[in-house]
Formats: sequence, C-alpha cells, structure tokens
Amino acid sequence: MIKKATYGIIILLICLAQFSHAQYSQYPFAISHYNFVQYDSSRIELPGNKDAMDAFHAKLSTLILEGKGQVNIVQIGGSHIQADVMSGQMRKRFQSFQGNQNAGRGFVFPYRLAHTNTPYGYHFEKSGNWTSCRNVEKKKVCSLGMAGISAYTKDSAASIAICFEPENDIKYHFNRIKVYHEISTTSYTILLDSGLVKSQHTDLVGGFTEFQLTHYIDSLGIKFLKSDSTQTGFQLYGINLETDDAGVVFHNLGINGAAVPSFLRCNLLSQQLATIKPDLVILGLGINDAYGKNFSQTAYEHNYDKLVKEIRKANPNVSIIYTTNNDSYIRRRYLNRNGIKVQESMKRLAKKQNTALWDMFEVMGGLNSIVVWQRYGLSKKDRIHFTRAGYILMGDLIFDSIIRDFGDYLARQNKEQTTASLLNKNDIQR
Repeated sequence: MIKKATYGIIILLICLAQFSHAQYSQYPFAISHYNFVQYDSSRIELPGNKDAMDAFHAKLSTLILEGKGQVNIVQIGGSHIQADVMSGQMRKRFQSFQGNQNAGRGFVFPYRLAHTNTPYGYHFEKSGNWTSCRNVEKKKVCSLGMAGISAYTKDSAASIAICFEPENDIKYHFNRIKVYHEISTTSYTILLDSGLVKSQHTDLVGGFTEFQLTHYIDSLGIKFLKSDSTQTGFQLYGINLETDDAGVVFHNLGINGAAVPSFLRCNLLSQQLATIKPDLVILGLGINDAYGKNFSQTAYEHNYDKLVKEIRKANPNVSIIYTTNNDSYIRRRYLNRNGIKVQESMKRLAKKQNTALWDMFEVMGGLNSIVVWQRYGLSKKDRIHFTRAGYILMGDLIFDSIIRDFGDYLARQNKEQTTASLLNKNDIQR
C-alpha cells in the first residue's frame, strides 16, 4: 500500500510533469504566449549550491502534502512592486495552486497618508493630519521598517479604515492583526472597532501591538487616541492582516523609485521582517540603481551584500531569489545598457550568496526588447514600466518557474526516499 504522503507526491509530480510540458496553455492555468518572449529562459537558476531553494520547498511541501503550516513569501522592490499587479498575480497563483491555500493578505500600508498609490485590491480611508517619510526621501531623517514608509500624526483623534475591493478574485478575511508602530510612553492609544477585540498584547522586540479578534472580518477601522497628557503622537510603520489558516501569505514591500540603498536606510528592516520570518524573499531592486551613467557594479554588489545580510538576520534559513532588471530606456529615448551589468552582478551575487536567480532580462529577449513589449501592449510608453497585461505575464512566468523548480525538488526527495527504502529492505533481507 502506498503511504498517504508518498501518494500525494506521486499525484503532484504527475501534475507538475504535465505543467512542464504544457507549453504554458494547460495546467494549472494558461500563460499568454508571444513569439518574442524567451519562455525557455524562464527558469530558476542556481549558480551556487543546488540546495538554495530547499528550505522554502520543504515548507511548501509540508503545506501541500500535509495541509500544515503557513508559508510566508516577501517580494521587495520599487514601483513594480508597490503597484502589486505582478506580486498580486503571484499571490493569487500561490494561494489557489493545489486548492485553497489562502492564509491571508499579509502586510499592508495606508499609502494615501503619503499621497502615493495604494497597491491593487484594497483601499484606506483616513481622518486627521498625517506627515509621511519614505526611504527614497534622502533629505528626511526618520525611522523606517520593512515597508520603507512610515506616517506620523499629532491629531488627538486620527483614524484609518481598511476595506478590500469587491472585485478581488480571492476574498481576504482576517482574525488577527499586528499594528507596527513606535512603542513609547508618548505614543497614542490604539483602539479598534467596538466588540471586535478578544485579546491584545504589545511586543517590544518585534515593535508591534497584536490584536486577536473575536471573529473573521474583511474591513476594519482603527483609531489613534490621545488618552493621556504625556502622549504626543503616533508613528505608524504598517499593518499585518493575519489568519490562523494553513496556506500561503504573500507580502509585497515596494516603494516607487526605491533602489538597494533605499532599503538599507530602513533601520527596523530585519527587526520587523523577523516577525514574519519569511520562507522566501524575492528581490527585484535594481532598475533605479542602474538608471543613468554613474552606475557602479562594485557599489551595487556591496549594497546587496549588506541587504541580504539584513534579510538573513530575520531568518537565517530563508531562500532568496534575485530577479534581474527588465530591459528599459532612459527618458524614453536612450537605451539603458546597464541591464546587462545588473544581470552580470546578480549572477555573481547569487553564486556568492548561494541564492537563486530568475533572469527577467533574458526572458524579455535581452537588450532593446522593451520596444517589442511596448509594441504589443505589454510595456508603457516610458519604456520602464509594464502595462497590467505585462505585469500579469511576468507574475505568471515567475510563479511557473518556482513551481517547476518545486517539482524538481519533490522528484529528488521522492528518489532519495525510494533509494533509502530499498537499501533498508536489502539490509533486512541480509
């Protein structure tokens, strides 16, 4: 008789084998096909050790085959990620792959407080006057966490309210939230809608106040009240919307215009990431670093070394994927040849740091491919950003590559288990 776990592996391997040979049209979803896209280059590369993704795959395997645990994925980048179209597509794919694996929306921020675009799928309302600080604003001195953005109010009765857009393909309910904020005796009191709070506590190390709710909800109002004469204001770093469900949580951390040094300015980055303890981090910073004539590969690689060290402080066993830059132009007229240099640097970094790599630059078609993507409605006129269709295609291709690499991992594990079982059987017969 085949054990339940082994049977699950066999079924999944059959599905993944079909997926690998479906020419992006059958299983488990259709990927748009264009003759100029280099689909054969869309794969997870492992320039270092072949086990770079194993920790993540092992966690994903436990979830899929046993229905246990939560897998946390974090994607960090600039405007590509703040908009949350590409990352949102990946979130949808992960949470609907092999059944319902929706464990919650994860980290959110009220970007309206900083007068910038909110990621797709949710929106915030606000009251009171707020000032903001982003990691791209070099002249501002402020404390920042993993979101790369913070907001501050002195209004004695400020508030925010979050709700999800009704057209979301996946419905996000939550029964626990973490509010990341400056913890001090001068900080305003956090109040949630009446009757919702089952329990609450403040974590001084993680830098958040956690609220356990009485039931699952999909919208929430939060007030920040001056309840003592010593309180002077409230500094908000973001909110994590959580559940008790097994599944995948996909967090997008993106700031328009962000480069690698932008996130190095986030002094609370590793402290807050540790509260999520990401199993996989997808790094997409580079397009803003390489914009212009003064791009230095040496400085770029040095900065990424420091950033990866900060990420690994949060979880030493985290798997990391570099995604190379998309092909682009400078001021719409000048071809940006630094995409090749970023590609070279990321491959060196991936080998040195034992991380994985997904080569977006190569998948697009290499140098000057952005012109063709624009012609087919996949890139915007600025020849830097993608259209919604382009971002969705990129999200599907990255997800596809990760899942096929996961299939390879399962095949290796199954082969090792079979070999070990045969060796053990031979020992018993002797």
